[in-house]
Amino acid sequence: MKGMIFNVAEKFIVEHYGEDMLDDIIDECNLITKEPFVGPGTYPDEDLIEIVVKAAAMLNISVGELLKKLGRYSFGKLRDRHPEFVTPFTHPKPFLKSVEGVIHVEVKKLIDGVKLPTFQYADPADDELVITYFSERKLYPFMEGLIQGVADHFETSIQQKTRIFEKEGIEFCDYHIKFN
Repeated sequence: MKGMIFNVAEKFIVEHYGEDMLDDIIDECNLITKEPFVGPGTYPDEDLIEIVVKAAAMLNISVGELLKKLGRYSFGKLRDRHPEFVTPFTHPKPFLKSVEGVIHVEVKKLIDGVKLPTFQYADPADDELVITYFSERKLYPFMEGLIQGVADHFETSIQQKTRIFEKEGIEFCDYHIKFN
């Protein structure tokens, strides 16, 4: 996983819970990586999971809830880093539909060896979108939070329902989004 995601997680913890809490969480972790996380670096997924699990326990919230909060927060940081992907849009639906075919393509050009989730889309109605998500990481609540962060950015109220399912032995998650 790219260091930028670790850096966003660290900022999230510091902004919401303080520098001392981040230090305490890191001290409790048994990380593979011993040096500080640097944005362009690549680090083991297990390190992020370790940080999230320890943070959730120390903050007395579920791992899923922490991942949702982190995802929601992360969208704003990613948007600030690359506003050119967001500014052409005035509504979350067309933006979300651009992620796989535009944003992920550009990210792959910029970051060698990056492992991104894949998305497929179904467009059942003007006020709905279904995103089928696949990732070996299975960070479903993080994705749910990212989607909520997109809705926050566009000041659009949404309802989300998720459905985890298996097809041909592979696990997927559908995010059924209704825009209000």
